[in-house]
Amino acid sequence: MQKKLLSLLAVFTLILGLSACIHKVTVEQGNVITQDMVNQLHPGMTSDQVQFIMGNPVLVETFEANRADYVYTLDVKGKSVSKKRITLLFSNGQLTSISGTLHPELNPVVASVPLPPRNDSIDPNIHTDTNPPKTVPTDQ
Repeated sequence: MQKKLLSLLAVFTLILGLSACIHKVTVEQGNVITQDMVNQLHPGMTSDQVQFIMGNPVLVETFEANRADYVYTLDVKGKSVSKKRITLLFSNGQLTSISGTLHPELNPVVASVPLPPRNDSIDPNIHTDTNPPKTVPTDQ
């Protein structure tokens, strides 16, 4: 009887020890939603423009065709690390409302890229190409 109890205790301890070693994977679900994407949204955009920025919505409401829900969850080793949700409402095919865990920033920081000079301000005698202009030999 004591051997059975000891072997049962050993098996139970082994099972308990192995259950702590179960590998848990990182799980991403839904649409990746970034603040940069949300900053590009503004009232008056068409649903096609919104889909170009955000992708297809995860949740499509059957009874509310004017609503798009974007959801993103990140679970690392069984623990919820990130949950983001954006609900967009449309009226007459145009975006009217943005709500959720992220909101468009009023003055987002935009990386400034210098614009090329206008064509009318370029001197045709100055070459900016890396290759020098071809010269045609003249007979003298």
